[in-house]
Amino acid sequence: MNRQIGSMVIIICLLVINGCSGSERNEKFKISDGDPIVLTHDNEGEGMEAELKGVLIYDNETKCLYIRSTIKDDLNKTKVPIWPKGTTAYTENDLYGVKIPDHGNLLEGDTVEGGGGGVDASNIDSDCLEKGITFVVTSIKK
Repeated sequence: MNRQIGSMVIIICLLVINGCSGSERNEKFKISDGDPIVLTHDNEGEGMEAELKGVLIYDNETKCLYIRSTIKDDLNKTKVPIWPKGTTAYTENDLYGVKIPDHGNLLEGDTVEGGGGGVDASNIDSDCLEKGITFVVTSIKK
């Protein structure tokens, strides 16, 4: 029952975000071919203030990065991060992660804190989307 309610809340939020985006806001998404696969956006993040707090995880099967939420009442525990423009794949000591312009590096196992929001991912073609909900990362706390 809680899962159904959570799904409905997400759908409503996505409809509101998509409906308010208008034609002036051009959402552009890119998918890297590296390992890990990195999804990026070219959004300014206006109106995206949902809390992001979790642990960065890497999936060997899909070569994708996910954020496993550590927020107690988060109904969507697994998020597919869509990182800010310019973010690239990064590895160190056999750990996978990302290099984020003006923020530094994050590796699997690191805590990720910041903000952003959900987006309509219907125009993104990636296997990464099958294991969680999309979350555009617009701010990162150091």
